[in-house]
Amino acid sequence: MKKLLLLFISVFSLVACWSTSDNISVNTEISNPRSIIAIGDSLTIGLGLPTGDNYPSQLEWKLRELGYNYTIENAWISGDTSAWLLSRIDWILDGANPDFVILCIGANDAFQWKSVADIEKNIRAIIEKIQSKNIRLVFAGMKAPFNMGAEYRNQYDTMFPRLAKEYKLEYVPFLLEWVALNQKYNQDDRIHPNREWYTIVVSNIMEILEDSDLLKK
Repeated sequence: MKKLLLLFISVFSLVACWSTSDNISVNTEISNPRSIIAIGDSLTIGLGLPTGDNYPSQLEWKLRELGYNYTIENAWISGDTSAWLLSRIDWILDGANPDFVILCIGANDAFQWKSVADIEKNIRAIIEKIQSKNIRLVFAGMKAPFNMGAEYRNQYDTMFPRLAKEYKLEYVPFLLEWVALNQKYNQDDRIHPNREWYTIVVSNIMEILEDSDLLKK
C-alpha cells in the first residue's frame, strides 16, 4: 500500500509540474502553433516566482511578440536529477511532436555530489532518446559550485560543452551566467534567479535560436 501511495504521489507531481505557459497575451489567437518543450528542474519552472516570470513563459511571450507562432510546454520537477529525468523522458516524449526541446538538467546532481561519470551517462542517454525521435535539442550547460573542489568542478564543467559538441547541439554555455553569487539577480535563497535574470536568459536563448535554423514562421 505504501509503494502504491508513493507511486500515486510521484505521478501526480509529474502531471502537476507539466504545464503550458498560460500568461501569454501577444497574438494569442494564432491557430496551429508550433511546439517547444522546456525540460528541467526548479530553474526551468522559476521556483519562488509568479506564474509567467520563468524563462519558458517569457520566451513564449518574446517569440509571439516577434511574430513566431509557438507555445512552450514546461516539463519540470523541482529537485530533478539526471537519473530521475532519464526514468521518465520516454513518458514526456510519448506522443509529443515538438519542433525542438530545451534541456537544462544536472544542477541538483552537483548539489548531491553525484558522480560526474554517472551524470554524463544519464545525460547522454537523455540526449540520445530525444534525438532518436528526430527532435532537435537546445542544451543548457551548468557549472559546479566552488566549494566542490577543483577536480570535481573541472570534470563537471567540461562535461556540458563536450556533450554539446559531440551531439552537435545548439548550446547555451552556462544558464546561470552573471547570476550565480550575484544578489542583484537572485531571490533571497541566493540559489534561484529572479525575474530580471530570466529576462536576460530569454535574450541569450533568442540569440542562439535566431543564429540557428530552429525557428520557423
